[in-house]
Amino acid sequence: MDNAPPAAVRESVRVARELSELVPRFLAHRRADADRLREALERADFDTVRSIGHAMKGAGAGYGFEEITTIGAELERVARVGDPAAGHVAVNRLRDFLDRVHVVFE
Repeated sequence: MDNAPPAAVRESVRVARELSELVPRFLAHRRADADRLREALERADFDTVRSIGHAMKGAGAGYGFEEITTIGAELERVARVGDPAAGHVAVNRLRDFLDRVHVVFE
């Protein structure tokens, strides 16, 4: 990972060095979650949306990714009200974050 990503393109997130072996797998799982969420929203399967959102909300901050926690909370809200359009917005936000995040291990 480069040391100086362009600010307009990437968002740097500082993460504890001891998580350096876990973070790539964590982020890969969130990418897979985005696909699962999109499929669940197409089926109006809000139980799955709630479950994935809850897991993201709980794990995001633990790994240093507050944005993932925030998106997880939004997905829980989406599931409660049954709003697939808002769910797709949240999934797009997750994908965008994952595409632009730049992890800096400290």
